[in-house]
Amino acid sequence: MHISLLDIVFPATCIVCGAKPKPICPTCLPSACVAELPGFDFPVLAGFKHEGAIEKVITGYKDQQLVSLEPPLAKLVAQVLHEVGVSRFSAIVTPARNHLNYRKRGFDPANSLVSRAVRGLAKPPKVISLSSTRKLEDQRRLGRLERARNVSESMKLDLKPSGPVLLFDDVLTTGSTIREMSRACRAAGVEVGASCVLAERFSIF
Repeated sequence: MHISLLDIVFPATCIVCGAKPKPICPTCLPSACVAELPGFDFPVLAGFKHEGAIEKVITGYKDQQLVSLEPPLAKLVAQVLHEVGVSRFSAIVTPARNHLNYRKRGFDPANSLVSRAVRGLAKPPKVISLSSTRKLEDQRRLGRLERARNVSESMKLDLKPSGPVLLFDDVLTTGSTIREMSRACRAAGVEVGASCVLAERFSIF
């Protein structure tokens, strides 16, 4: 596991309620409620709305580099994968790494979470990251149309799985990344069986 300086310097307190001495209290960890999102031409399912406790945990992990939150988040990802039926897929595909964000964090959230989440499976599917065809801007600074332009034609699949794949990302905001992931897989001749995200703040409007 990656070790964050913040995890070492500051005493562990629950990211949700502030109690000590754990990064999150068991009672503060929410349970997934998987629902399908509208507006896509393939199934896209989300475990949570990106709000409340789950938003605090994801933000602490991604933006504050509190990697001690990775195990509990991975448990939630495992819940989502179970509900989606991960055993139906030959591989799980994650987005191409944003190298700017990777340098800031020192880890790739989507790939790290799903890789940890499948460890407990009897036959874990292969986890494959798409590769980048060019540099990307930080999506958080961009609006809907800008996000779509930023990721358009930016990913490719180098390793072709033997069957349908499940796309996975940690947070879905506009759907641009998931759509580009689907395009890249289909361009490589790979069937996209479904997509899932840990949390969504998506709106079709």
